[in-house]
Amino acid sequence: MAVRLRLAALGHTMERGRIVEWYAAEGAPVEQGAPLYSVETDKATVDVEAPAGGVLLRIDAEADREYPVGATLAWIGESGEDLPDRTDETAAAPAAVSDEQRVTPVARRLAERHGVDADRLEGTGPGGRVTKEDVQRAVASGTAPPLEEKPSGEPAHDVIALEGIRRVTAERLSAHWTGTPQVTEGLDIDMTAMRAFRNANRSEWRAAYGIVPALNDIVLKAAAAALEANPALNAAFVDGAIHRYREINLGMAVDVEDGLVVPVLRDAGRLDLGGIAHAAADLTARARSRKLAPADFEGATFTVTNLAALGVDWFTPVLNPPQCAILGVGRMRRMPAVAGNEVAIRDIATFVVTFDHRALDGAPAGRFLSRLKRLLE
Repeated sequence: MAVRLRLAALGHTMERGRIVEWYAAEGAPVEQGAPLYSVETDKATVDVEAPAGGVLLRIDAEADREYPVGATLAWIGESGEDLPDRTDETAAAPAAVSDEQRVTPVARRLAERHGVDADRLEGTGPGGRVTKEDVQRAVASGTAPPLEEKPSGEPAHDVIALEGIRRVTAERLSAHWTGTPQVTEGLDIDMTAMRAFRNANRSEWRAAYGIVPALNDIVLKAAAAALEANPALNAAFVDGAIHRYREINLGMAVDVEDGLVVPVLRDAGRLDLGGIAHAAADLTARARSRKLAPADFEGATFTVTNLAALGVDWFTPVLNPPQCAILGVGRMRRMPAVAGNEVAIRDIATFVVTFDHRALDGAPAGRFLSRLKRLLE
């Protein structure tokens, strides 16, 4: 009997998913447990394995289109098996798209690399959208229309439809920003001694941990310790109540190609520095190679976002709902500072905390920052 493949919820908040790519064609044999297709959720792009072996009898869900959780995607069975008619959820004609959004972002990037005017291609995707396959066919056949100089008037531009991670980020933060009184406070921390301490212990740490913790790993470790001393920030505001957590799960913001993802470093309060370094390196590598699982995004109690690598001095981080607080870290600047009774050149970094004023006041956030300063200096 043929097996129906439905779009499963890959996380507690997932309502829809976009099929990115099928790894097998209709009529091709598939093995149970082998990657069959990839789906983009509100948090990550995930490979989904075939639940059974056999023949991919029919694909009901087109690539580069969103479907609700529970929608029928495909059927696996034996050659010649009868299948029910396509359901309305996949057989209905897709809604037409506007002229500005008729080229998918992937197709537009591919067209630009080949010097092709994607807006003049005939689209075969849902609603007449131009897909990457349309671009590839046009390039291979030599019929691709070249990019032309735009007439004067409106500057040449691309319209980027909000999709996947970027769309969900926009929706969640817009709703949270209008309904949450967010307050930010910060201070400068002298990182000179910490930087020297790290340099002096590189060999010892490599021998003990098998890895040299980065400065951000030290910040994560210090943040976990500061949260243990100031639990008011390790909390969430849900349905008018404060949920204060006993476990410290640090959301770790990672910049990826199509947005920002925040995988979770679990139980950071119980990890030593080496454990944090290994966990952070693993999460970062999997985030940038799009190998994170939905479970990697669940359960954060506090978020740390570090823009030091981008040369940012300081910034105002926005809360990651429903968390009550987020820590933002800027780059270290070589600058004169008072040390004892003398002025010396020091490595100074600005740390800021944004918090939900419904859940806590400025004093607990200030105590958290002061504790962090003592730990790092």
